[in-house]
Amino acid sequence: MHPLRHHSCFSGIAALCVSLFAMPGVSADEPTPAESKGKQAVSPEDYAQWESLRGGPQTLSEDGRWLAYIVSRVDKKQSLHLLDLAGRKKSKPVASFPQGGDPVFSKDGQWLAVSIGKSPEELRKLAKAPPAEARPPAGGVVKLRRLKDGETTEIKSVRSIRFSGDSRFAAIEIEGNPAPDAKAGRALIIRDLRNGTETTFGNIAQHAWSDHGSLLAMVVDSPDISNTLQIFEPRRGMLRTLDSSPQEYGSMLWRKDAMDLAVSREMEHGKDEDVAHVLLAWRGLEDVKMRGSKASMIFDPTKAKTFPKDMYVASGAPVWTEDGRGLLVDLKEWKNRPKSSAKEKAKGDAKGDAKGDAKRDAKGDAKGDGKDEPKSLRETLEADSNVEVWHARDAAIMPLQKKQATIEENKSLRAIWWPEENQFVQLGSEIREEIRILRNGNHAIGLDPMPHERTAMFGPRLRDIHRIDLSNGERQQLLTGVEHFLQPSPDGKHLLFVREGNIWSCEIDSGRERNLTGELKTAFTNQEDDSLAKEKRPYSSGRWLADSSAVLLDDRFDVWLVMPDGSEARKLTDGSDQMIRHRISEAGLTREDDGLPDPKRSLFLSLYGERSKKSGYARIPQGWAATPTPSEVLIWEDRNVGDLQRAEKNDNVFIYRKESYRDSPDLFLTGPGFAKSEALTRTNPFQRKFLWGRSELVDYVNESGVELQGALIYPANYRKGRKYPMVTYIYERLSQNLHRYVVPSETHPYNPAVFSAQDYFVFMPDIVYRPQEPGPSAVECIVPGVKAVLDTGMVDPAKIALIGHSWGAYQTAFTVTQSDLFAAGVAGAPLTNMMSMSMQIYWNTGDTNARIFSISQGRMDQPFWRDVDNYVRNSPINGMDNLTTPLLVAFGDKDGAVDFSQGVELYNAARRAEKENFVMLVYPGENHGLRREENMVDYHHRILEWLAHHLKGEEAAKWITEGQSYLERKAELEARKKARGAEG
Repeated sequence: MHPLRHHSCFSGIAALCVSLFAMPGVSADEPTPAESKGKQAVSPEDYAQWESLRGGPQTLSEDGRWLAYIVSRVDKKQSLHLLDLAGRKKSKPVASFPQGGDPVFSKDGQWLAVSIGKSPEELRKLAKAPPAEARPPAGGVVKLRRLKDGETTEIKSVRSIRFSGDSRFAAIEIEGNPAPDAKAGRALIIRDLRNGTETTFGNIAQHAWSDHGSLLAMVVDSPDISNTLQIFEPRRGMLRTLDSSPQEYGSMLWRKDAMDLAVSREMEHGKDEDVAHVLLAWRGLEDVKMRGSKASMIFDPTKAKTFPKDMYVASGAPVWTEDGRGLLVDLKEWKNRPKSSAKEKAKGDAKGDAKGDAKRDAKGDAKGDGKDEPKSLRETLEADSNVEVWHARDAAIMPLQKKQATIEENKSLRAIWWPEENQFVQLGSEIREEIRILRNGNHAIGLDPMPHERTAMFGPRLRDIHRIDLSNGERQQLLTGVEHFLQPSPDGKHLLFVREGNIWSCEIDSGRERNLTGELKTAFTNQEDDSLAKEKRPYSSGRWLADSSAVLLDDRFDVWLVMPDGSEARKLTDGSDQMIRHRISEAGLTREDDGLPDPKRSLFLSLYGERSKKSGYARIPQGWAATPTPSEVLIWEDRNVGDLQRAEKNDNVFIYRKESYRDSPDLFLTGPGFAKSEALTRTNPFQRKFLWGRSELVDYVNESGVELQGALIYPANYRKGRKYPMVTYIYERLSQNLHRYVVPSETHPYNPAVFSAQDYFVFMPDIVYRPQEPGPSAVECIVPGVKAVLDTGMVDPAKIALIGHSWGAYQTAFTVTQSDLFAAGVAGAPLTNMMSMSMQIYWNTGDTNARIFSISQGRMDQPFWRDVDNYVRNSPINGMDNLTTPLLVAFGDKDGAVDFSQGVELYNAARRAEKENFVMLVYPGENHGLRREENMVDYHHRILEWLAHHLKGEEAAKWITEGQSYLERKAELEARKKARGAEG
């Protein structure tokens, strides 16, 4: 057997384990020399055509007949394809839409709406146009297709298109009115999808279909008259006015599965005054007898004695509670309270003017001549100073305060309105408190972080848990200092939380706590997490059964059925012996069941082999909650198998995605038993014309005896007996990328497919950590992994590069100062001085790096002045005298994750240590990851030039050996700009 490959199939599914090896050490899909004959290496000129399936679940019609999927290309072209899954040729699209996106099926599966975007050529043209012409026209193009016969209508200037709940009508919002003599604004076209007739309304500010049926709520904006809230029933052609007001209407929301509507409406206010709202609600709007303009239920805060006087109902959609009895809204504190009436306002103004005149007269008399005394320079300039006060007592540092300023300025408290009783109850007590309304019961849960804000400065973010009575707002504290809060039960009786590595339940009514997992000989929190966090994250947040009788919890490999009172816990799967991870798949859950597992339905599970890297799906037949039943493996392959999706209203239609390093992702159609799978797509069929590598799993042991793995990608034109250069790409654990297909692209600086095409091996090893020793831990994992590959004799030991970005770049910069194993290094935005880095700011979030060091990736929980030697030992900058490996560093000078100063420190240290094999690339204006396409391409090609010189011995570009002065670079850019102008 090949020394790098040791796989075994777990018992019970051996028949499903198909070996991917035709002979020891040779993959069945590995090309033989004869198969490679006549094929060419992939070059940059070929990248444009490469395809990717748009990620995430595909769009499947609810009846399971139609599938819409998007294929995007490297050159930014894309197409939306439509498949008829009931047709004879299921994999042949019945229609394709160039630049199509955002597919929406009607609920009955009879119609499809597709948005059509601009082509790359059109976007480039707009980018080059003068600013006045560069703005694209408002609204976009939508194609509306009738699926039974393919009749397609193109509609322009569309802002949105929405199908009614019964799929009979479509509401098409148009930018601008279609009639020449109509007022400017948005028009709403209601199209009868059966006969094509249309009804058009002008000046529509907003609209919303009922969840089922076909009632349309809409607001007509009439600035010269009055705004009107109306209900349109297109089946009868009936238009009803529910309310009229000179004030604007806020958001509106239909209740799920009911004809109940809630709307907020602004109260009278001035230009710079806070905008308060009244609440309106109607029930049973399907009743055609309901007429008139008076709301069936209304809440006016100014008339409610119990409403807090310093608060007002803010903007935002009211949200129906699960049972439909109440409406949740947000409250804000008054800053600029409106005058109660125009008369009172005028009176106040007059009074204020008189008082001001009197005050000014008195002031003038006191001064004698009425002239102001000269002010000091400080008094003159102080008001204009932009100084910020950074205080050591700040729980949230100033950059974090700035990031949170918008939230703080718009801070709100949750409240509930009970329309039938016209009762209003404030629920939140702290601005940052999170309020969760329980699905059932009469309580909400408040998660308050404020008592623990100082702990969160450098430690975990803890919250106190309160029970809140929805009828009166009374609060009772249930739990203190909870870091990980899991899903509450649907019946509102139990909470789940983590304490000291176990899952606990808490009865909401009594406050009684129970340890649900303490007696089980397994862990439900991630004990493999080698960060310094004391409380590890749970493997899942818990999935309750619909009747709340039990909750499904995950340990490292299995799914457990656990009773909330602690009376029973039973393992549903058996993955631990073979290290196969079982997780609940969304494919077995439905919107009808609110995404809750139903024991009357089969439970689908995703599978992943932690050591084998195989994946697939299994199923536990219905009745699993009552009767222990072994899971049945449906598919199990040495590939990435994922994104299983079931049609919402057809239990016989499933689609899933499958890929490997050599085989780009494709979609497959199958049934609930996976008896037969049919390929629906075939991406990148032209790949057969090109040389392509393959991937292999490497097993090795680090210097501490921990068994690790790495993914090894072969050169595209690999020939046995030849030694190749190798690129080692690192971060933390990367062996799970064994079966990941990578599209070659110039905008991906560290692209394995490109490295492979240029005759490099690519190795991605796993890294684990010892506390307080992130740097040495990395060396102890990387070096043994590379040596395991060297033992095969396929790699030239003098031609190995080490590459990483961010945390991977830190480990790269550190490792090349500790080992001479590597002939070249590339570090994108590395941490270089752990002392200074630990005290800097993570500008992208505004938080402090000290917290990241203490409980997260930094893995050093003491400040540097208490552990100086350790910080020195773990900092790349302190090993510069030992650096013999040529090192390329890249930074954006606006990096908000790893401060640019980290790069500057290392650059100056390299110059001071006279290391002329050090080069730093600086990309002005760029953040932690490059975003400008021209910079991504530049960095990509400079990495290739760096590797080609140091690993292949190719002649070095001048920037590698001599650098490039500012004026030289300026002249180069100006020459290129001039050349482009001459071309275009």
